[in-house]
Amino acid sequence: MAVLVAFGGTAYAQRFGAGVIAGLTASQIDGDASAGYHKLGLQGGLRGQVQLSNNQAVSVELLYTQRGCRSEAQDPVFFKTTLHYAEIPFQWHWRIWSNDGGRAVVLNAGLSYGRLLGHTNEAELGGGITAALPDVRRNSFCLLAGASLHASEHLALTFRYQHGINRLYDPLAKPGTNFANSLLERFLAFQLMYLW
Repeated sequence: MAVLVAFGGTAYAQRFGAGVIAGLTASQIDGDASAGYHKLGLQGGLRGQVQLSNNQAVSVELLYTQRGCRSEAQDPVFFKTTLHYAEIPFQWHWRIWSNDGGRAVVLNAGLSYGRLLGHTNEAELGGGITAALPDVRRNSFCLLAGASLHASEHLALTFRYQHGINRLYDPLAKPGTNFANSLLERFLAFQLMYLW
């Protein structure tokens, strides 16, 4: 019995669904003196979903997500910072195309809350965001948008872009620290979902 079927057929026989998610992230932090989505990380967790109609649904996920920043290859000083988050995305889903075989294209948009669990940092000469790490905010809020390609009623691939709403670090809020730049995160997520 398919659960997230809703996006594969013309009728939604089951209102509640669940799924397992595994994927990769590519992230960057504005203000780290480098550019580009060079920091790769892991993402995984669970999804619960409620079907609102044949074409619309809402979901909530509980994820472990690695985000952060990394220096470019040509940068003279190497740094790599991984931020470990427990993340809860809330999403609205809109199916824009489907066929009777369970294939579908679905647009996603929403808001995500992340709680920083800790960090790992490798940096030459204290580069990157090393000096800001003791004062990085533990709560993160992001807007997100993406699309899912459902290859069947059980299997889907998702691409998602997330952009921070609140700054990870603000030097004006932490006077006396020795890091001058404010920090704002952005990242891409590439997910494989199994739905039942």
